[in-house]
Amino acid sequence: MKNSMKAICSTPGGVELQNVPMPVKAEPKHLLIKMGACGINPGDKSFIGRTFPIGLVLSKYEIYGVSGVGNVVEAGDNVPEEYIGKHVAIYRSLVPSNHIVGTWSQYAHVHYLDCVILPDSVDMLDYSGSLVNIITPYAFLKQIQLEGHKAIITTAGTSATGIAMAGICLAYNIPHIAIVRTAEAKEELLDLGARHVLVQGDADFKNQLKDLAQALSATAVFDGVGGTILNDIIDVLPNNTTIYAYGFLGGSTPLTVHTSALIRGITIKGFSNFRSATVLDLPELERAMQAISEIIHMPHFKTKRGPSFKLEDIADALAFSTEDGAKAILHPFK
Repeated sequence: MKNSMKAICSTPGGVELQNVPMPVKAEPKHLLIKMGACGINPGDKSFIGRTFPIGLVLSKYEIYGVSGVGNVVEAGDNVPEEYIGKHVAIYRSLVPSNHIVGTWSQYAHVHYLDCVILPDSVDMLDYSGSLVNIITPYAFLKQIQLEGHKAIITTAGTSATGIAMAGICLAYNIPHIAIVRTAEAKEELLDLGARHVLVQGDADFKNQLKDLAQALSATAVFDGVGGTILNDIIDVLPNNTTIYAYGFLGGSTPLTVHTSALIRGITIKGFSNFRSATVLDLPELERAMQAISEIIHMPHFKTKRGPSFKLEDIADALAFSTEDGAKAILHPFK
């Protein structure tokens, strides 16, 4: 069909491959992007068939997917000229727009501040599912610095977002403690330059965390796990620590807090990049995208690539799962 393209679209029963109108012109402040690849993130799977969370930007034709990489084929008015012709990594949920065409398609159309320019020296496929995992720790760092914290504890140390946090802290010389589950995970982070990695199952884990957190004044906890780990460590966190919950990889175990934690000034609140000043303030978001572009070549920000799939094979792509964090990759033009 002329002027149409293949796309994975949301339906009441899940998602399906459809032919939809192809975007032909970049609107002001938007980019028309020929998609190269789309990493399937855990969040992509969790929202299928459900009500989209508050803050998620919807797409024309209900095209699914928020992440990917591609080549800018046209830039609209008022887009900085450095975007023209470049490879970009995309997280299309950052800037609300009525013109969004989602990434699980052959051609996407997004606000330019949903994109980071990739250096010419990198393979763009290495960033097909990355930007969502980078903007969250970047925005978190900016927030906790404004709130007076000097060092960070990450509970999901070898999740994609946890590894990105390690990279952000290295890039900006912020003391950082990563908590991991295995000795192998510890070695992975140490090989990436992390300086302080603790294994949760070690016999002296809690004493190590208590001493190190006190020494580094690590009073900001970046928590993507939830109940089990927080229940284990909350009594050894420094006074006046704030726990910022951004995920719940640990499942449904509830958090139980003794009154003594409140007396010590321990506070708990949610964190979302959607609600952060970095994302809500467009000049700040522009500075963030420029800053991320300068450090994205670091190995911490690469997508761990799993097998490749055509759009026609979306069911198989969604079914792919592995414990090492590798992501299925959709290739819209295969």
